[in-house]
Amino acid sequence: MISLSKNKWLWFSVVISLVVGSNLLIYRLESLGPLPTGIALGTLFDFIITIPLLVYFFILRKRYSLKYILPVMIAGYGAAVLIIPHGLLAAYSFVKYILLAGEAAFFLLELYVVINLIAKIPAIIKSYRTNASEIPTFPYRMKQAWDQHLQPSRVQEIFFSDMTMYYYSLFSWRKKTMLPDERMYTYHKKTGTITLYIMLIHALVLESVGFHFLLHSWSPLVATIALVLNVYTLLFFLAEIQAIRNCPIMITDKHLYLQIGLNKHLIVPLAEIKSIHQYDGPERLTNDESKQVFDAVLADFFKEKPTFEVEFHHPIEARFIYGIKKKVTKAHLRLDEPQKFFQALTTKMNAE
Repeated sequence: MISLSKNKWLWFSVVISLVVGSNLLIYRLESLGPLPTGIALGTLFDFIITIPLLVYFFILRKRYSLKYILPVMIAGYGAAVLIIPHGLLAAYSFVKYILLAGEAAFFLLELYVVINLIAKIPAIIKSYRTNASEIPTFPYRMKQAWDQHLQPSRVQEIFFSDMTMYYYSLFSWRKKTMLPDERMYTYHKKTGTITLYIMLIHALVLESVGFHFLLHSWSPLVATIALVLNVYTLLFFLAEIQAIRNCPIMITDKHLYLQIGLNKHLIVPLAEIKSIHQYDGPERLTNDESKQVFDAVLADFFKEKPTFEVEFHHPIEARFIYGIKKKVTKAHLRLDEPQKFFQALTTKMNAE
């Protein structure tokens, strides 16, 4: 996934702290009282408009879907309710209904898109079952069938990402994990990645139960929204585990397929590979360097150094979750059987 630079995180944290801190001080400093009723409107504006705009420009833009703006606005309203004294907030109770109306309108729009998708599902499933593919894993075969019946767009990419997540989190557990062979190479067995995700799931479940009851005593609406987001995150973690286990790195006669969990994948024509060699660069790349690299090394308790660096003749488009794309000129890999993979890939390259 495309990450923010440290400078952007720093500026984002500073600006958010100033916005939140200034509003907290207004209601906590006795020297500023009595406060006019209209001051609550300014705080609501900061938390419902200003902070979501900051989140968009610093985090969401060119990275994630705009559908996350409304949950940020609702969360901002919840935070404002905690800060603003009830007597000042009573005059603006209509704001929450405006937010709910916006969420309802967005839901109806998504429902319309979903209905159109549902109408084409039988044809997509038929294509998925009948189309021949050199790659047997679900994402590649389904994407091939998906593109045959739907026009490419960001909305379609978002729904495809969600559908893939639901498939791996809910329906893939009975499927046997593909065994490594001369064209399939695992990349997770010698890492702590699966353990890390299990720990995150455990912490998320415990946090969800306790935090839900705490929030529910204050606002049932905010508690429900937080619960839905936590369930979505839980499904994402489960799907990531299954996608890592069931989508090994693959080498065919024409391509190198790098599917790294749910988050990212890259299809490299073998003719475009300039070289593969042992990685001897720094453990951490600069922000400019990382923009050119497809990082296929899994997240772990401690970031492991790549084993190989694969360089390309020309920039190749890498695809990330929710339709995010970027051009890369090299890939960093770390596999369970590095030498076997190296020999297989060099043999295929020489045969080209």
